[in-house]
Amino acid sequence: MAELTSKRWAAVELTPEAEHAAATATRDFLERVRKALEEAGNRTDVILEVPFSDFTAQALQFLLAAIGTGEVRIVCGNTRAEETGIHGLWRVQEDGIDRFEVTRLPPFVKASLSQKMLALEGLQPPEGAFAAPAILQQLARAQQSTDLERVSFDPAYTIELSRQPLGPADDHFMSEVLGQGAIDIGISGFADANLQSTAMKGIWRSKIFNKAGKALFDAYVVATLPPEVANDRDEMAQGAAQCCDALAWINEDLDAGRL
Repeated sequence: MAELTSKRWAAVELTPEAEHAAATATRDFLERVRKALEEAGNRTDVILEVPFSDFTAQALQFLLAAIGTGEVRIVCGNTRAEETGIHGLWRVQEDGIDRFEVTRLPPFVKASLSQKMLALEGLQPPEGAFAAPAILQQLARAQQSTDLERVSFDPAYTIELSRQPLGPADDHFMSEVLGQGAIDIGISGFADANLQSTAMKGIWRSKIFNKAGKALFDAYVVATLPPEVANDRDEMAQGAAQCCDALAWINEDLDAGRL
C-alpha cells in the first residue's frame, strides 16, 4: 500500500484561496469516509458512494494527491476500479464517469463473475497434452467442492503449474478448455501479480512477476475471488485509522494557516 503523508499535497499548485477550499473539502470527505469505514463491520455492500462531480477540479486535484493510490487495479470491460492509499476506499470508473466507493470490493466485480461449471465429458486432449487432463479434473473437483457464492479470505485451492510435468500442448489445451473471463486484476508491490478470470466459475489464472518481468509463480486458483483482492474486516479498520492520520495532517495545516 502506498504511504500516506502530508507531502502528497505539497506539490499541488493552487492559489492560497483554492488550496484552502480544497483542503476543507478533502477534510470533510475524509470524515465521511472514516465514519463509513468505522461502520463497515461485516457489510459487503457499498457503504458510501461519492461522485467526482461533487468536487471542483481544484479540490479533486488536492484530494487525489492526499489519498494516493493503492496496490490493486481491476478492469472489466468499460468499468475499472483502483484501490486508493486508504484501505476500503476505491476509485471506480464506469463508462468514463468516476466515483469513490467505500466497500470491501466494488460490486461490479462479483456481478461480472462467470457462473459456468467446468464440464469435461467428451473432451479429447490433443497429442502431447500429458498433464492437462489430470489438472482439469482437479480443477473440476475443486470447483464443485468450494463455496463459490461468497468471498473468502482463506487460502485458495491452488495448482502451481511450475510443479507439474507439463508438455508443450498442455497449457494451450487448458487455456482452450477454461477460456478467458471478463475480469483482469493487477496487484503491485515487491512483485507484480496478474489475476485473470477464466470463463469457468471460480477458476483463475494467477501469475507473479518480479520487477524485471521474470515469472516467479504461475498457477490456477479456485476461489470466488483470489483472497488478496478484497479488503477484510481488519483492513477496513486500518482504512479508518489511515483517514485519522490524514485528517490530523490536514487539520494541523489548516489550524496553522499553511492551508
